[in-house]
Amino acid sequence: MAWGHYYINCDKLYDMDVTLPGPCVYYDLNIPPHGSIRQEWTTIGMKHGASRISFVEYRMEDDDIDGVWEAYGMKRDSEYSFTVKVEEPEPKMLFVYTLYQDGSLCEGIDIDTDKAQAILTFPRPWSITAEQLLSAAEKVRSAPRVQGAVEQIVKEDILGGAEDVLCLACFQR
Repeated sequence: MAWGHYYINCDKLYDMDVTLPGPCVYYDLNIPPHGSIRQEWTTIGMKHGASRISFVEYRMEDDDIDGVWEAYGMKRDSEYSFTVKVEEPEPKMLFVYTLYQDGSLCEGIDIDTDKAQAILTFPRPWSITAEQLLSAAEKVRSAPRVQGAVEQIVKEDILGGAEDVLCLACFQR
C-alpha cells in the first residue's frame, strides 16, 4: 500500500529535531547501506508545541543481483508498511481527519492505516465533510503527476482557496 505525502502551504520542511514556536512539517529519509536488498525508512510529520504526529513508511526491495528471482520470472520482491506514531498528543494543538475506505470520516489521532485512504493533519481545527474529502481523494487519484497538482486540489476542494492554512496531507495511491 503506497502513500503520497503532500505539504500544503508549507514553505520549508524541517529536521525532526528542530524546535520552533509555531507549527511546522518535518521530514527524515533513512536509507542504510545496502547490497541487493534496499531498505528505506521515510518519516514525515507535523509538530505544534509539544505535540508531534509522524507517518512512517518502511520499504524493502530485493533487487537480487544474483538473478534468482529473475530465473523464476520475477524481477524483485518487496515489502511495504505505513504506520503512525504520536508523541505527547495535545488535542488543542494537532487536528487529524481520516477518510476510510468505507467513506466514513473520523477525527483524532487513532488511525487505522490499513483501512484509510486519506489523512489530513492541521495545527488548528478545520471544517471537513466526508463527501468533500472523498471527492478530493478521487481527484487526487486521477491528478496528473506534476508538482503541485495534488496540493492545488487540497487548497481548492478542502481549504476553499486558503493560502494561510498549513496542512500535511497523505493520500493512498
